[in-house]
Amino acid sequence: MSQAEFKKRLKALMIKTENHICSDCPERQPRWASLIVPPPGSPPGSLAMGALCCLECSGSHRRLGVHISFVRSITLDSCKSIHYWMYDITACT
Repeated sequence: MSQAEFKKRLKALMIKTENHICSDCPERQPRWASLIVPPPGSPPGSLAMGALCCLECSGSHRRLGVHISFVRSITLDSCKSIHYWMYDITACT
């Protein structure tokens, strides 16, 4: 995926009204992406879940541990580091 395609996809994702509010609280304009993966031993068929969250809630997601939740800033982290996660989040929304 090229940078232009990625930025277009990210912009389309952020325009969706359901993504204007943090997935965990009523905070507006979430700027953190969290990919929550099923822990080891989960039932077969458990799927990863993507979410957009605010700064404060991103801390809660980080505290789950990297074996469960991967968190990256949409605006601060490089496109390379988050584009795979945004793909998963896009697939989930």
